[in-house]
Amino acid sequence: MLAKKYRLKKRKAFNYIYKHGKKASGDFVSVVYSNGTAKFGFSANKKVGNSVVRHRAVRLMREAVKSLLPKISTSNNYIFIAREGIEKQHLLYITLDVQKMLQKCGVLC
Repeated sequence: MLAKKYRLKKRKAFNYIYKHGKKASGDFVSVVYSNGTAKFGFSANKKVGNSVVRHRAVRLMREAVKSLLPKISTSNNYIFIAREGIEKQHLLYITLDVQKMLQKCGVLC
């Protein structure tokens, strides 16, 4: 679990990032990021599956980001969005996808 200081909680913050942020997509995860203080939000829509599957997808993304936390730029807020097919993947593949996507964005140190 990410520490509380790294979590996006408010709907207002999510909406601001969605509206003003830059987007990038990987095979299993998409990311929207904008200027801020290194906070992370996670989302999975109903296309991913039922509530159990969506929650598992969010937990997998959270663990993938937690392992990459020291390498991620602290000058942005991020929202990670699960894509269809993530529920069938292992944590290693999701971590590699997130890492590749963040490198493409230029926010990975």
